[in-house]
Amino acid sequence: MRKITFGESLQILHKSSILTLAWDPPITDIPNRSTEVVAYQIYYREHDLAYWHFLGEIPASRHPEFTISHERLGNGLYDFAVRAITADGRASPLHTSLDGDADPISGWHVFWVYSQ
Repeated sequence: MRKITFGESLQILHKSSILTLAWDPPITDIPNRSTEVVAYQIYYREHDLAYWHFLGEIPASRHPEFTISHERLGNGLYDFAVRAITADGRASPLHTSLDGDADPISGWHVFWVYSQ
């Protein structure tokens, strides 16, 4: 993976057949409460377009991650987002890879280029 600065977000060049996204769970999460995070929903969109596409949902864990195969998205520029789902069924706003507090700092998007 090579990092390239592009516009206001960091462009990450990715040449592998799979991409794994990882994030930190909210530090305010309290187990056994209605506000406890029980799942995460993962989304993607073509870079800087408006519509988000649902990729999947995973159970909450201490080290959440989600792996995407190239077959699912193909080559292109992509933004990613995660939404937390609480025990009482509430959904957080999307936290996107372009957010200022995303890691790496200032936001990022992926330029996925894979060929067999």
